[in-house]
Amino acid sequence: MKRIVIALFLLVSALAVYAADDAVTLWDELKKQGQVSMNFSLKGTDSGGVVVSSEEGKAYLQGDCYRIECGDMLICCNGQSMWMFNSATEELVIDHDEAMPFMKATDIRKDQKGNINATYVADDITFKVKVSDIVPVSTPWPASFFTIDESSLSENVIVTDLRE
Repeated sequence: MKRIVIALFLLVSALAVYAADDAVTLWDELKKQGQVSMNFSLKGTDSGGVVVSSEEGKAYLQGDCYRIECGDMLICCNGQSMWMFNSATEELVIDHDEAMPFMKATDIRKDQKGNINATYVADDITFKVKVSDIVPVSTPWPASFFTIDESSLSENVIVTDLRE
């Protein structure tokens, strides 16, 4: 379960953080697409080539806001704050969006089908992300789509708010 959370955390980092020093990130590439929904797959391998994480999910992007649905994880960002909810462990972590660690793409390519492939290296793990089925969306999602209302969750959910 921890590997899933780490992998998704790294995907969010890849999607959420702006580039520095003119480096191109997956976030930069996806923002060019406009308001879209998309599927993604994420595979992490260690230095020995052993797969340590493999995930698939759906993501939604609208300006600086995003929503990622993957397994037991729901990650929402309204451009200022980020909510990471794990339904299996009933935990919600809320943080400033800019608190995410910076991740640079070492390689970003578009294939003939319009899929975007990116590679990230973090903590000696190489993550390969494939974004596919990128679909433009004409009707904006409401702001609430990019947040998680704590009051709507079970009273058993442990909430950690790191914004303070």
